Amino acid sequence: MDGKTICCMLIILTSLLSGCIESSEKVPCVEGLSTTELFSDPENSTIANIRLADLDDNGIEEIFSTYPLDGKVIRALCDGGECVENEFNENLTAPVRTHIVDIDGDGLKDLIVSDIGILPPIDDLVGKIVLFKATENGGFTSSIIIDNIGRATCAESGDFDSDGDLDLVICEFGNFHGSVFWLEAEDNGTWTRHNLDNRSGAIHAFPFDSDGDGDLDIAVSLSQVYEEVNIYRNDGGANFTKVSLFNDHNSNYGMSGIELVDLDKDNDTDIIFTNGDTLDMDLPENVNPHDYHGVSWLENDGHGNFSFKQLTHLWGAFVSHTLDIDNDGDLDILVGSLQIPSLYPELERIDLLLLENNGNQQFSRHNFSEVFRYLISIDSGDIDGDGEIEIISGSHRILFSGPSHRGIEISWTPSGGCIGGT
Repeated sequence: MDGKTICCMLIILTSLLSGCIESSEKVPCVEGLSTTELFSDPENSTIANIRLADLDDNGIEEIFSTYPLDGKVIRALCDGGECVENEFNENLTAPVRTHIVDIDGDGLKDLIVSDIGILPPIDDLVGKIVLFKATENGGFTSSIIIDNIGRATCAESGDFDSDGDLDLVICEFGNFHGSVFWLEAEDNGTWTRHNLDNRSGAIHAFPFDSDGDGDLDIAVSLSQVYEEVNIYRNDGGANFTKVSLFNDHNSNYGMSGIELVDLDKDNDTDIIFTNGDTLDMDLPENVNPHDYHGVSWLENDGHGNFSFKQLTHLWGAFVSHTLDIDNDGDLDILVGSLQIPSLYPELERIDLLLLENNGNQQFSRHNFSEVFRYLISIDSGDIDGDGEIEIISGSHRILFSGPSHRGIEISWTPSGGCIGGT
């Protein structure tokens, strides 16, 4: 065998071992999970939430990240070859969540920000909801929708009273005192408050039609003491009745949030919830958190009746995001964890978990422990206009050690996915 033949064989073998044969200008295909840093990260900033939305209504989604310790929201536009960041900070103290909607019906999408005021749990009235109203020239004017409330964690819109305008439902997490309430939009531009639940610990409140009757109900996750998932069922006239879907009755359950999605694709909306909040540090010493925390599914029967199914256990489970990650037509679930280094150092550390759906809601579990940590917020969408879905996440890393980053892209290539690919 001559030297030229040996050289060609070595080139081919090297290419095969690296995953696939491609030109040097393309990124090699890597099976499994991989992450890419989207932004520089010079300040090690803490992210409370990342959400994708199309604020300028150009058909391409943008990345909205909340920085509670810096008092700002960053909007990243990534459709020009690199991500360009814009900052919103007026009237903000400690923003934790965004919501994009044309709240006033003027044809321009606005930015609504939930501001918790301060991260540590207190009952001081430091929370507020801030509106950045879009103007015709592409700018925004900032105003406060409501303030002097308990620590606010969520504000979502919906027409609850069926009068043709958008109202808001608010989570006033507080500490020992808090509430879930909705703000009725009045014709003169003011808001009228209506309480739904006078208990603290509300994390998420998401409007949806749970029972197919044409009006908007509200799904709510409560933590802190109550550890519940509830629906506040609307009678069509904005009169709400609480229906309990899940209640653990243990204050250390660690409810960390809900996601609304049609997991089984039967044309109704299910609820995925996670429990794994260890920040209260009150889990009994004899309890293995890997046996206690995890991800669960409340399956809707189409009439607003929900059945509970435990999907998997995971210490520190903090967020779920459901999408078809392997493009096989069914919905898989990504789960991010908040595993504080000083807690349970003897346990296996799992930063991300993938539940891969076989099409019948039977899931294969994939654990990932050598990726960025504290990824408590995950969202997906087309951020660059190429027609493909990107998965975006960021780290909530207050003085926690280990690899973390304020903005990453997550990719997943299943086994055998590189065959014939790039």
